[in-house]
Amino acid sequence: MTLERHNGAPQVSPDELQRVNKIRRDFVANVSHELKTPATSLKLLAESLEETLDEDPDQARLFAAQLKKETERLAHLITDLLDLTRLESQEPVDYATLVDVRSVLMSVLARMRRVARQKDITLQWKRFGKAAEYTVYGDETQLTSMFTNLVDNAVQYTPPGGKVEVVGGSEGSEITIRISDTGIGIPEEKIPRIFERFYRVDKARSKATGGTGLGLSIARHIAQNHGGRVTVESAPGEGSTFTVFLPHA
Repeated sequence: MTLERHNGAPQVSPDELQRVNKIRRDFVANVSHELKTPATSLKLLAESLEETLDEDPDQARLFAAQLKKETERLAHLITDLLDLTRLESQEPVDYATLVDVRSVLMSVLARMRRVARQKDITLQWKRFGKAAEYTVYGDETQLTSMFTNLVDNAVQYTPPGGKVEVVGGSEGSEITIRISDTGIGIPEEKIPRIFERFYRVDKARSKATGGTGLGLSIARHIAQNHGGRVTVESAPGEGSTFTVFLPHA
């Protein structure tokens, strides 16, 4: 960012101001588009439910179930938007609380195994190094959100019969967590964009699974707020590996 000073106060350059305004406009446009779809669906479903409530109770129940699903999708989107906005407004934090990353992962995997079993996907955990090396200074809620998003992403984009493997360990001054899957993979030209807000590699699959297009962006910001980073390696038809690096406590 280029800054100029006027009366001792830093001033944002015109180019930087224009860039920030464009980001803001794009964000508002994306949010409006993402909210419009479920809002329209809710309106249509409510009208259909009203019309069939007395004449066709069975059909009305189907509309009610779909209405609930769309409401949950909208709530999920709003929650992710609020989380991302809060995370983007934060600078990296010097956390004072020690968090056991392995314990966080075990909790996330315990919840995600049910989803994996429903899709006939094997979810495995492997580790290297000592358990004592898994502590970081951080926010347990944020770290739980980051790993949930990454594991859920791997499960959702892996076909039935596939495998998701989470491998954790210590390398140098960092804790390393790799989430690998045997999923559909990501084309090379799309990899630089996958952490963008609302970007979806497969829009149809993301919509079918209820994805908001914000999970990877949230994961990246959480890692950065903890002084870490997230990288990805992938190839179409061969799966993907997301790697989280976090500094030791």
